Amino acid sequence: MNKTKLLVVVIGLFFSINLDAQNDFKIGINVGLNYPDIRGNEFAKFNNFKVGYLFGVSLDYYLKENLSIKANVNFETKIREFELTFFDNQAQEIGTQNYNEVFEYINIPILLKYEFGNSKFFVNGGPFLNYLLSNKIDEDYPNDDSRLVTQQKKIDFGLSAGIGTNLSLNEKNDLVIELRNDLGIIDTGGVPNQVNGTIKTNAIKLMLGWNLGI
Repeated sequence: MNKTKLLVVVIGLFFSINLDAQNDFKIGINVGLNYPDIRGNEFAKFNNFKVGYLFGVSLDYYLKENLSIKANVNFETKIREFELTFFDNQAQEIGTQNYNEVFEYINIPILLKYEFGNSKFFVNGGPFLNYLLSNKIDEDYPNDDSRLVTQQKKIDFGLSAGIGTNLSLNEKNDLVIELRNDLGIIDTGGVPNQVNGTIKTNAIKLMLGWNLGI
């Protein structure tokens, strides 16, 4: 099953939930931007990441009036930019070229969310799971350095925390603005063989959601 079919199936499962208790549920869609980073070894700070994007669906299940469990299923990209320097046969530098490596994930956080009374502000936190669908380097990249790094792992796991606000459009529909941080706590691989340490992820996200009022 390819990544598009997988995302469609997951979204379909969200919208097939029995909504007999619809007052306890809010279903929504969301889009956003992410800025990733890594840590865990002495060379991690030299990586250059760019802003990526995400989109997906959300589900809030209310335990109490101001307390809910919030889950997302997102398709998410993370982009790493790196530079190669080229030399001629006399070892003289002749130029540089930038390349992008794009990581595509399914991102699933399950968070406990607390809303502060009638203020419309909230905080949430809990675990997240990322599943790596693919990582690709620009087609014109001239070197295959896959043997120079440890195997890239499919699973990334960590803790997520966010703050945000709900903006009511009408009785049923809300806009949700949230700033979230995903902090990975396991080694995801891809460490250069000559470097000791691990690679653990981090991503700051700015998200805009729409609770659909169904």
